[in-house]
Amino acid sequence: MKKLISAIILALLVISQSLPAFAAEKTVSRDSTVPIHVNFVTIRLLQSGLTVDSSGKASCTGKATLYSSSDSAQLSVQLQKYSNGSWSTVKTWSKAVQGNTPTNIVNSYYVVNGTYRVSCTIKVYNASGALLETQTAYSSTKTY
Repeated sequence: MKKLISAIILALLVISQSLPAFAAEKTVSRDSTVPIHVNFVTIRLLQSGLTVDSSGKASCTGKATLYSSSDSAQLSVQLQKYSNGSWSTVKTWSKAVQGNTPTNIVNSYYVVNGTYRVSCTIKVYNASGALLETQTAYSSTKTY
């Protein structure tokens, strides 16, 4: 009788240890046309964009808006090319940002074959001229 009970307990232990567990895979998708924004301290909006048409015309955009009307900033948009494992700047455009007025930089530049992105950097200053915040946003890459 003891052998029978021991055999049943052993069988139950073996069965309970070999039950497979299943978990459903959760897929999260993201619309790449919707920008992801991090929480900035003084910056309401910072975006960069890049399109390259079939003739090699790269349209580079940078957009910025500040929270405070008393702050100012310098917005810099750089067209960058990927080569030998690093990014190098091809062309730069800059513009002053005054207060919470939306500011856009939109410029074009003809590129040669390669992989490109736009880097949009903003440096925010208070009314006294002290640097408050520096942030950079990158566009998706485009290959021409």
